[in-house]
Amino acid sequence: MERNVSSLAIVLHSQRHGQLNRRLKLLSVDFGIIDVISYGARKSLKSVKAEVFTDAQFFLYYNPVKKDYTLKDAQVVATHDDIRDDLSRTYCALFFCELLLKTNGGESAGEYQLLSTALDMLTAFPKRTDQILIQFVHRLTDLLGLRTDLTSCPICERLYGEKEILSFSSSLSCPCCSACASLDSGMLLPPGARRYLVLTSKLGYEESVLVPLSPTATQRIKNYLLRYAQIITGGTLKTLSAGILQEGADQ
Repeated sequence: MERNVSSLAIVLHSQRHGQLNRRLKLLSVDFGIIDVISYGARKSLKSVKAEVFTDAQFFLYYNPVKKDYTLKDAQVVATHDDIRDDLSRTYCALFFCELLLKTNGGESAGEYQLLSTALDMLTAFPKRTDQILIQFVHRLTDLLGLRTDLTSCPICERLYGEKEILSFSSSLSCPCCSACASLDSGMLLPPGARRYLVLTSKLGYEESVLVPLSPTATQRIKNYLLRYAQIITGGTLKTLSAGILQEGADQ
C-alpha cells in the first residue's frame, strides 16, 4: 500500500490523544472506517483542524509497520458547523455517526454518501430534522441488506393486506406478518407508516424528506425507526440515552 494516500471522508468521532494530539475516526470512501492521529491538533495554529462532521478530502500518511494513519492535510468540502447551533440537530448528526460506527459493514462509499447528504440536509432544512433522521435509518437498512419491500412477509411470503399492521421478526431484524413475528417483539408498523416508507423508498433522499407527513405520523415513524436502530446495533446507543431525539422536533 502507498504510504501517502488520500480519500474523501467524514469525521465521525474525535478524542484527546496524549497532551497535544487528537485521534479521529474517519468514514472514508476508499478505506472504510479508520483511526487517524492528528498531531498538534489541540494546540498548534498550523495543525490541520478537523472537527466532528467535517467532510473533506483527507491527505494521510500510512505507516505499514504500525498500520496506522497520520493526518497531513485536508481540503474541506463542508464543516457543517451550523449543525451545532441547535441541540436537536447536533444529537441527530451524532446519532448518524454512532450508528455508522456500530453497523459499518463494508459499504463505505455508500455510507459516506448517505452521511454526507444527511449532514448537508441538516444544514439546508433545519425544520426537517425528524424526516432527515427517518430517511437516514430507512436508507441505512437498505445498505445493510435489512430492508424488505414491505409488500409481503419475508418469512411466509404472504402479501400484506392494505390495512394490515406489521409485526417484527427479531431473528431476521425486519418487519413481518403477525403470524411469523417473534413473541418478544413489540415493534408494530401501522399501514400509513408502511405506505410512507414504501413510497419514499422510490425517491431520492432530498425528495423523500419533503414528502408531506403529519406531526403525529412523523413522531410515530421516527420512534419506530429509533427502536429499529437499537435492534440492529445490538445494544444501547449513547445518543438516544438523553431522550433528545425521541422528543418531537419543530415542524
